[in-house]
Amino acid sequence: MRIYSDPHTDETVVALRGEIDYGCEETLKTSLTGALSCSDRGITIDLSKVSFWACSSVKVLLAVRELALQQGKTVSLLATSPIAHRVLELTDTLQLFTTSTGAVSRLPHPSV
Repeated sequence: MRIYSDPHTDETVVALRGEIDYGCEETLKTSLTGALSCSDRGITIDLSKVSFWACSSVKVLLAVRELALQQGKTVSLLATSPIAHRVLELTDTLQLFTTSTGAVSRLPHPSV
């Protein structure tokens, strides 16, 4: 997991990679809520390098989204891997996290 501020947009970006499964749930929630707390406007999540996305992780995204709404902030997606995109589609939650353009791109992850 990598958390950084995008100098072009001043957004707080949380870039996830690898397998995000049930065992990661608490760490994921802690990291996302921490990033949200440090952000003025909300967070953008990059899922482009996620190779496995468990349905339990969707529950975490929904909880973080609800917290953001309570604080007047946003949670959006920068990009999704095919697997993360499919899980979000199947759970009918993808539209809750799209960017303001209404589309979630599958762009390459920024180099570390």
